[in-house]
Amino acid sequence: MTIELPTHSVVYYHEDAWAAIPAVNGDNGPSWQWGNELLVGFIRGTFQGVNPGHQCREDRPFESWLSRSHDGGETWNEWRPENYVGQLLVPKPPEGNVNFSGPGFVMRVVGNGYHGNEGAHWFYSDDRGAAWNGPFDFGDLLDHPELAGKEFTGRTAYLVGDSNELYLFLSARIRTDPSGRDLQISLVEKSFLVRSDDGGKTFSFVSWIVPWDDPCRGVMPQPVRISKTKIIAALRRKSPWNHWIDCYQSEDNGLSWSYLSKVENTEVKWTGAYHNGNPPALVLLADGRLCCCYGDRSNGGECIAARFSEDDGQTWSVRHVIREEFQSVNGMADLGYVRLFQRPDGKCVAVYFWCSKERPQTHIECTIF
Repeated sequence: MTIELPTHSVVYYHEDAWAAIPAVNGDNGPSWQWGNELLVGFIRGTFQGVNPGHQCREDRPFESWLSRSHDGGETWNEWRPENYVGQLLVPKPPEGNVNFSGPGFVMRVVGNGYHGNEGAHWFYSDDRGAAWNGPFDFGDLLDHPELAGKEFTGRTAYLVGDSNELYLFLSARIRTDPSGRDLQISLVEKSFLVRSDDGGKTFSFVSWIVPWDDPCRGVMPQPVRISKTKIIAALRRKSPWNHWIDCYQSEDNGLSWSYLSKVENTEVKWTGAYHNGNPPALVLLADGRLCCCYGDRSNGGECIAARFSEDDGQTWSVRHVIREEFQSVNGMADLGYVRLFQRPDGKCVAVYFWCSKERPQTHIECTIF
């Protein structure tokens, strides 16, 4: 039997740019996918490779960009959209009447974080990301008793019900340090589910995915729908001693959640858990398996990896490394934040940020496997 090795392509690279964190800037397939047409987002900043830490100038602006492939990830074209994230636009009340099941619908959520993301608002496009509407706020959602007093940190993850119905997976935290970067903030951040049934005019709190009183961080959920009532979500977890990915499941369409399984550590314990783990990308494959793809920031073992489940996330296969030989110009193991798609021919496409011997500046790459 001949085993086909993964192939790689460059999504976006410029020697003077820092391009990163696609998982903060868009959704997995099939939400941002139309057959072989794939859409991903990323943050573009100004490169610096001398100082420790992120390879970007924190004193220079950050911009939200998009990149599109029409051939299943083989080639890409990038651009900076107009009327979009990071341009200090003032959100307005949602208008409703959004057709969530429209053939060109995509949605982008913006929450408080870093690298150009702040506020609590959302944008949508009905032409596959060519033009955008927004930003819109979330109405009185953040006044709900479960969310009042917490800081909104949502990224983009959703499931479409019908033309008027959307399940939106978000997160919130309690800020204890104005810098927003200490461990305590990370541990008091959790994910929750909201629902709109009126085309985005209102959003209602449904449930916490990881309980608020859980002592560990649980954020950046990636949901897949298994049946009419069953949803599985993979989440990024963090404790003072470890970083890993968990799966939770709901049997009642998101009203309640229970722990399902651990997928993998994303930074081995003996490295001191210095970085911040990595978020999962999760898709339901055409053959019924789940595929979870993620970055591993372990010292000396940096890679992009995937695991598969044949039983709806109860157990997971051995780890398959699809990208290795990471090499950064300043030595920081900053990588991953995968977006994941499956092409019509069955191959998977992972998009992530990376550094290589040929391109040691942080940039966006794609692996087809």
